[in-house]
Amino acid sequence: MYIIFPFIKSICKTIVLAVAIIPMILTMPHPGNPDTPIYVNENAENPYIREYLDTDVSAHRSGAGIAPQNTLMAFEYVLKENKSLGVDVFEFDVHITADGELVLLHNTTYDATSNAVEAFGRKDVKVSELTYKEAYDTLNLGENFTVDGENYPYRGLRGKDIPENLRVVKCETVIDFIEKNSGNKDFCYIIEIKSTGINGMKAADKLYSIVTERKLQDRVIWASSKELVSVYMEHKYPDMPRSARTTEVILFYIYSRMNWDLNDIDVSYIALQIPYGKSGAKGLVNLGTREFINYAHRNDIAVQYWTVNEAEDAELLVRNGADCIMSDYPQMVYEAVKNCR
Repeated sequence: MYIIFPFIKSICKTIVLAVAIIPMILTMPHPGNPDTPIYVNENAENPYIREYLDTDVSAHRSGAGIAPQNTLMAFEYVLKENKSLGVDVFEFDVHITADGELVLLHNTTYDATSNAVEAFGRKDVKVSELTYKEAYDTLNLGENFTVDGENYPYRGLRGKDIPENLRVVKCETVIDFIEKNSGNKDFCYIIEIKSTGINGMKAADKLYSIVTERKLQDRVIWASSKELVSVYMEHKYPDMPRSARTTEVILFYIYSRMNWDLNDIDVSYIALQIPYGKSGAKGLVNLGTREFINYAHRNDIAVQYWTVNEAEDAELLVRNGADCIMSDYPQMVYEAVKNCR
């Protein structure tokens, strides 16, 4: 019940405010003023608020545009080539398997990225229906990877021909690999729980255990777009930094546009992780303005954007004070950051 009541309260408060305020806000022009001074929060306690023009570069899904997403191969590639990629933060997604292992995958099923339909004889076999071994032994996660839409370098690999770094991989395996091969750099992590309901809560328990065993709480922001899972995370593990859930982002947007005091509501998240460019509706709601980012920084909240795959968008966000930009093409963001300095 301690989860259900905050969940219902959050939903209801957001709905009431959204119905009352958002129609008015949407009639207010908000293109963002490029001459607005950047708010420099020199006393920020939030470690994820970066110095101006020192935006973190994040490999989205471990670099989905340059290697098969959420695979060990992708992490290997980024670590090997990071002098040119400039990655500071690894972003990836996790699900819990039928036998309680936490594995990397963005979608609910393996259909889009692997040979799952062929292997199991039907579509939409969920991660929660498979044991780790069933998924590991069978699936080639490079099956549908392409950089040009024509060539699929890993398609057709089956059985023993599937290399280790293209098989289903556990969360702790990835983290341990990065930590072992990171040299002198302390990478940060954005880890999103994609499992829903009870499975999402189990995934949160497992992730908390993995992170705390390695004493990485100060370098991990966890997230979930599933409202109930996020509420569970907030209340059971308040010591783990998290990003705002959808209803909290909506409330934050309303407060920022109305310039209300954010202290009037209970804010326990450390970052906003929000869409921009083709991933967002910037023609309708612009979440990338200097005014928006300044408001967040004044309230000691970091602003991190996904999935930014256009150089023009990346440069605009850097100049507007973004703290982190997640991209399938991290080198593009790295070049944008250098161009802005």
